[in-house]
Amino acid sequence: MIKNTLIQVLLCWLVVVFTIMGIGKVIKGEESRDPYPNIKLHNWTTQLLYDTTNACYQGTLRWIVMSNPDLAGIPPGFESQRQMLVHCFCVMDRIRSKYKIEEYRKRVFDSQFIGGLFMDNAFECVKDEKTLRSFFVVEDNESIKRLNIPQFDKPTEIPRENPEDSKEESPDQQQEESEGSPQTIFQG
Repeated sequence: MIKNTLIQVLLCWLVVVFTIMGIGKVIKGEESRDPYPNIKLHNWTTQLLYDTTNACYQGTLRWIVMSNPDLAGIPPGFESQRQMLVHCFCVMDRIRSKYKIEEYRKRVFDSQFIGGLFMDNAFECVKDEKTLRSFFVVEDNESIKRLNIPQFDKPTEIPRENPEDSKEESPDQQQEESEGSPQTIFQG
């Protein structure tokens, strides 16, 4: 009996020690900035293009809303979405022509580098390729001017009172009137 108790206590202590060692290794884990360190990319993969284009699209949307605060909360229309996507393809083409995938991948987590890279190429696309022409226009070689987006007119107010020629009845009034009339029997 004492032997069994001693073995149980010893096993419990071993479990506790190994658990603490395992937790210690997890806590000590090293942070890796590259989610796939062993994968060597030689080409721009479809997934990387998709992710980067989506990031560009979100940044472009923020840029437009910052330039035109009245657009905050309003989803872009189809033509605007198309212009933003064409703009992001232009930016991606310029980045792909300037940087090899290995160099881009090494610096992708450097927010200063990536932010500057995308903004510089975005400006070049607006200036040279005339992308985002509904939102921005190049005034000179150094600055972009936002276009004023026409404000929507205030919606016309519809008077709440019914016109004299319109006599709509509520369902309650219709039911009261129909109570006095004979019931209709559906006949075949």
